[in-house]
Amino acid sequence: MPKRILMLAFAATALALVACNSGYNPNDLYGTAEPTATIAPETPNPTVSSAIVTVEVSNSPVPNQPVNLYTDTNGNTGTLISTQMTDSTGTTTFNGLTPAANYCFTTSYKPPGGLPQNASQCGFYWFAGITFTF
Repeated sequence: MPKRILMLAFAATALALVACNSGYNPNDLYGTAEPTATIAPETPNPTVSSAIVTVEVSNSPVPNQPVNLYTDTNGNTGTLISTQMTDSTGTTTFNGLTPAANYCFTTSYKPPGGLPQNASQCGFYWFAGITFTF
């Protein structure tokens, strides 16, 4: 009789553990579920007509750095519109841009004793500001 009670107690405990653990995943033992939400792609802001461009080297601003603004031709630089220099904070602001239009911004930085490094950003992402980091 004691074996029978022990077996019933074991079975009841096993069932209780299965029921309790059905939604519990200690220490992520079974992996993390894939996220079901999707992130919406950035879309242009139809009211913004200025772009702030920042140039940094090792998280420090680069003053007097030329930044070029071009038309965007299928994701590549098209016609040069203007060139502006960054201020002491490493930023320059391009005004009078057509809201939601595509533009290309480029700059080139030459570290002391190194080769020039080119950076460019094309598309409508300019409305959120652009940071070139070297």
